[in-house]
Amino acid sequence: MRIAFIGAGAVGGWFGGRLLEAGHEVAYVARGATLEALRDQGLVLNGAAGRPVSAVRSAAELGDCDVIFLTVKATRDTDLRALLAGAPDAPVAVTLNAVDAPGRVAEVVGRHRTWPGVVRGFFHHVGPGRVDFRGGPASYVFGTFDGTPHPLADRLARELTSAGIESRVHPQVWLDLWEKAMFVTCFGALGALTSQPLGALRTAHRRSLRALMEEVFAVAVAAGVELDGGTVDRVMAFADRMPATATSSMQRDLAAGTTGELDAQVGAICRLGAAHSVDVRLHDLLLDVLAPDLARG
Repeated sequence: MRIAFIGAGAVGGWFGGRLLEAGHEVAYVARGATLEALRDQGLVLNGAAGRPVSAVRSAAELGDCDVIFLTVKATRDTDLRALLAGAPDAPVAVTLNAVDAPGRVAEVVGRHRTWPGVVRGFFHHVGPGRVDFRGGPASYVFGTFDGTPHPLADRLARELTSAGIESRVHPQVWLDLWEKAMFVTCFGALGALTSQPLGALRTAHRRSLRALMEEVFAVAVAAGVELDGGTVDRVMAFADRMPATATSSMQRDLAAGTTGELDAQVGAICRLGAAHSVDVRLHDLLLDVLAPDLARG
């Protein structure tokens, strides 16, 4: 398969690198220092020798491909229309940590080309064109926007799994999308507030972590997502199995002084909570404390 990645950060770099190792043709849309690094040194995984890879400045330069992965970070300023301008007519597999991201992508390319997806694993972008894997399942669960089967989706899942990224097509991917949000949004924001890794959050701050997850659960149900009553317990159990030293990319960005994904993750829960009259006071508090300059609405 020929697979393109818009974004060569942690997820895009690791996924593309493993697919390269498995013999697939991979192309990146990148810019600045990352574009130069990919062209000069190739893609570097876990400090190994760089692998040569095609890298261009815009989606319009990609040429034909089977699937396009959208692997940029979901931030307040992410311009999806500009990123996808001129992209080839291929499905767009979404990896962004934001519950509203697939809908925003669908507004640009259409629902028929939008594949919502969920990445799990701790991938760290350690420099331009350089990615390390720091534990977790290394998986990608995805599906079509409305659950309609697509033969290419099954093939992509097989190829990712063969490349060492456990993957499957989920007929109700929105359920998994919200479960992922329940984990990464709550753990990332609470970790940023306390400056603590996951191990401390699930012990010393366990009640607060669970309360945040319960707010996300309430918003999802109000929005029409049919999560079952054991969802929060299941996500807490997942958190218990993950590395104690883990931090989220949002948490690391905030520690470095940038709001990064905060608005896309926490802000989205605040806005959806207000839209559906759900009490999300803990998320409101986190947004107020961590980024008081972020406007609501």
